Amino acid sequence: MNMAATWIGFILYICITLGLGWLAHIKKDRGAEFWTAGRSLNSLSVGLSISAGFMSISWSCVYAVQLFYWYGIGAVWLITIPWLIALAGIYYLSRRYHHLSAFSQPEMVAARFGKGSKRMIALALAFVFLVWGGAEIYVAGILLAPGLGISTQWVILIISVVVGIYATMGGFRAVVMTDKLQYTIVAFYILAMAWLAAKGLSRVDMNLFDLAVTGAKSGVSWSNLWAPGVVLIVLTMAAYLPGWIFETDLWLRVQAAKDDRAARRGVLLAGINGLLFVGLFPMFIGAAALFIFPMQGSTFPEIIGYQGDAIFSALVSTYAPGWLAVLFSVGLVAAAMSTIDTCVNVMALSLGYDIGEIHKRTHAEKWSKLVTGGSVFLAFLFALNTESLWDIFYLSSGILTTSVAFPVAAVFMKKVNRRGVLFSSICGFCGTILFYFLESKGILNGIEPGWLRASGLGYILWGMLLAVFGYFFSHKCRKFFYK
Repeated sequence: MNMAATWIGFILYICITLGLGWLAHIKKDRGAEFWTAGRSLNSLSVGLSISAGFMSISWSCVYAVQLFYWYGIGAVWLITIPWLIALAGIYYLSRRYHHLSAFSQPEMVAARFGKGSKRMIALALAFVFLVWGGAEIYVAGILLAPGLGISTQWVILIISVVVGIYATMGGFRAVVMTDKLQYTIVAFYILAMAWLAAKGLSRVDMNLFDLAVTGAKSGVSWSNLWAPGVVLIVLTMAAYLPGWIFETDLWLRVQAAKDDRAARRGVLLAGINGLLFVGLFPMFIGAAALFIFPMQGSTFPEIIGYQGDAIFSALVSTYAPGWLAVLFSVGLVAAAMSTIDTCVNVMALSLGYDIGEIHKRTHAEKWSKLVTGGSVFLAFLFALNTESLWDIFYLSSGILTTSVAFPVAAVFMKKVNRRGVLFSSICGFCGTILFYFLESKGILNGIEPGWLRASGLGYILWGMLLAVFGYFFSHKCRKFFYK
């Protein structure tokens, strides 16, 4: 009965999203408008679309909760605070960037530093969002397959086809329209998980104010604000914050706003949602899980998955009635699609709009739809042919910092030159990938200090150093990679 009900809810949700895709299609966005939604979004659309992007399975529903299980409330330094700082930075900078006629970040960079830098930034973004989109599809397949009674591969195929249809029909406008529905569902989903966590707390012989309970990885009280350690906190800020401030999918919403006021109000709304859904609710759920599913010595309880990545599933299987479990399945679909469509859209934008410039061609709409469909297919293949995307998922976050953040920030820096931006981006991109593999194979163990090796973020810092080297090295070269 539950499986049949899950299928009914799943199909109903799919029909609604396809309907929204059709509504976006009949708006008849042409040429560049397929990618920009006519730059006519109001503040509510901007805010809810940004929020839906970060209220995803891997972000709010797994990673944030997992961090609070590991470190207690000290995890705010690793996710909540840097994320809110990033949104505050976007709020502050939106007035300057929104005035630009350019829509995408590579387009902004091209206006100042030329097409070579534009193509390099677009290539890096296409890689990052291919990985993120594939990660979300893969995780969605793993979580939804049991409830639907089919294989993970079939779930991956169904989700990819659905996203491909509505994103191809309506372009960026369809993504924003479905984001608003997905935000509503995911918000209720996370609230319901917090309710289940409270229900679980009421049934265990402990209370949330027992300060003796320690974080799963910290070894200190869950209430210790500095549980992750100062080194990890500082490295996290340095490695991820620049990339998050200039994260492309967020800036596309800002640039698509109808005016500065709508852009800033939208970011403010996203900031409130960030505080709630990347902060307070994951904090409560993760801390509660320490009491409901306590560590068994140094071993994570089997019910919560690998190092706590299945806490939501554990709460549902333990405390949710059958009918509510069905609704949770729909929530999972919404959480997945809210990020998958965003990632696919950015990837297609980078390949088609920025590199191929297909919006300037004859039959631009057909080319745009073809590139969007092709991007979904690539993300599908990426998800289908892997067993784990977690490490590469975080590698891609580092690439935003080392190869994208500086060129976009440099748009308003008077003394920065074209060659320096291009070399910096190339060295940052290649260096981050190179040092990721060197670090993962243990080749750097004899070189890196223990504190850097233990952080797991060394490859990003090496990538940043290479990006800096590339910028200054460019002054010695006048002919390479420069147009």
